[in-house]
Amino acid sequence: MSKHGGSLNVGLSQAAVDVLRYLKGRYDYRRLSSITSISASTLSRYVTGKTMPRAKNARKILERSLEIVNPKEIVKEYFGNDLDIEGGVHISHDVQTLKILASYALNAFMGTRVNSSFALDIPSIPLAAYFSSLIGGMLFFALDRPIWHDGEYLEVSYRSPGTSKTERLWFPSDSIKKDSSMVVFTSFILSLSPVREVLRMLERHKIHVAGLFTLVAVKDTWERLSVTPGCKRIAVLIYERSE
Repeated sequence: MSKHGGSLNVGLSQAAVDVLRYLKGRYDYRRLSSITSISASTLSRYVTGKTMPRAKNARKILERSLEIVNPKEIVKEYFGNDLDIEGGVHISHDVQTLKILASYALNAFMGTRVNSSFALDIPSIPLAAYFSSLIGGMLFFALDRPIWHDGEYLEVSYRSPGTSKTERLWFPSDSIKKDSSMVVFTSFILSLSPVREVLRMLERHKIHVAGLFTLVAVKDTWERLSVTPGCKRIAVLIYERSE
């Protein structure tokens, strides 16, 4: 995952504890023990912070607990049955939920070389930030106006669907370092732009995009969105169409 092996183990342990603490609000230690095959007394020490799980137990906790947590249902609680974008973006304010989703992303990209995250919209910045903290990596983000000094940012132009208006995104030039291997995060994908243009720009600069992670996507757009070879695509929840 990260180029820092130690950081990965710390991230795994923290992600496992985050998921355990979330589940502890729903289940007792006996039930958690049956889910994870780890003794209740050991789980109690993890949850209370007395000890942290080693990598082997952390992976076991993460894989088995995420089957119970069901990230799709968590995301659906915010975006609803009809893809409510305005309501859905409030998910970015729920720190506990973001921890679960970052843990889900960590588990999904396990075994992949990743040393940074890139948030394409403001609501996805908190999720990308927590993911970066888990992998011990860098965080980059795009904005609709430049806040960096001249010469320290890049610009991507695109057109919104159904209009002739040109939109722009700016992001720091630090994000295109040659050794970068990143996961791109976005809150939603309703159309090919601007994700398509950003991915093409990263490819031109020979940046390895290890993954694309979105909370929600429209099915037909998601199926048409092409990525570079080796890029793992994850949409937590896919809707048939946008309302």
